Amino acid sequence: GVKDATGDLKRVDQTRKKLGKDFIQLTGNDDNALAFNSRGGVGAISVTANIVPKLCSDFQKFSTSPDNKEIAEAIKLDKILQPIHHSMFVESNPSPVKYAAKLMSLCDDNVRLPLVKVTDPTKELIKKTLESAKLI
Repeated sequence: GVKDATGDLKRVDQTRKKLGKDFIQLTGNDDNALAFNSRGGVGAISVTANIVPKLCSDFQKFSTSPDNKEIAEAIKLDKILQPIHHSMFVESNPSPVKYAAKLMSLCDDNVRLPLVKVTDPTKELIKKTLESAKLI
């Protein structure tokens, strides 16, 4: 298998053509997981799953299903997850994730140097995103 974090969805098709449908392809880009899985991917190495594991797990399960009702549910979850994905990558990982986890009372937001805590504008964005998804 392979984790592909290039963001190039054509690679999913190319890899599947060369290595077959049994070769495991995981996206490393939370924001393209729906399209990635629709092309034959089977999951993600997810940053967002650190703060919303159940949502991400359900999304992945539904997005790889052959059932149209479950695909529709994946699309609904993707609309909820996209703003969260975006907010997790506004600054260098893992600082946004740590701040989101702090807001959700999961841990502190301390990070080790050379990383730094997120800036105030990013804090506001993350907070608004989590509030709009009804996570805090």
